[in-house]
Amino acid sequence: MKILITGGKTATALKLIKAFDQASIILGDYGDAPSIKINTYEFANLGPWNAEVLAHNLLTKCLDYGVDMLLPLYEAEIKAVSKSLLLFEEFGLKVLLPEPDQLDAFLNGTTTKQWAIFDQGIAVNAQLLDEAAISEALAAHLIGAYYFNAETGDFVLVSIADPQ
Repeated sequence: MKILITGGKTATALKLIKAFDQASIILGDYGDAPSIKINTYEFANLGPWNAEVLAHNLLTKCLDYGVDMLLPLYEAEIKAVSKSLLLFEEFGLKVLLPEPDQLDAFLNGTTTKQWAIFDQGIAVNAQLLDEAAISEALAAHLIGAYYFNAETGDFVLVSIADPQ
């Protein structure tokens, strides 16, 4: 399986690659991207940042690189791609994001060091999460990368600020 994680030059993206042991990872980012290929991941240039065509650009890059799964991390990408989930699905691409009507409930909350990646509520990797949190994610059919706030019991979608 080949996975494209955006925000590839950030510490957040590098942290999330740990969740995908058996996958080929592409860390994509806008502007200059390093030309590095390591056994576990490689970098890819996503071209210049253009907020008007983010979903289209990411779909094109996924197809160009033969990607099976997309994990967008920039907030504008998350919003744009969530509106185009059906299009990605038509091309056989899995997107790790909640449905658009659920998006606002998971953006912009208090984050912690506890995080996990879910696909239909099943934990791909659940670092530092207890059984109750994993059960809650399963019941909610979460999809995507989330921080978990143990004090409040809230899941918050992992996202990073858009590049300037």
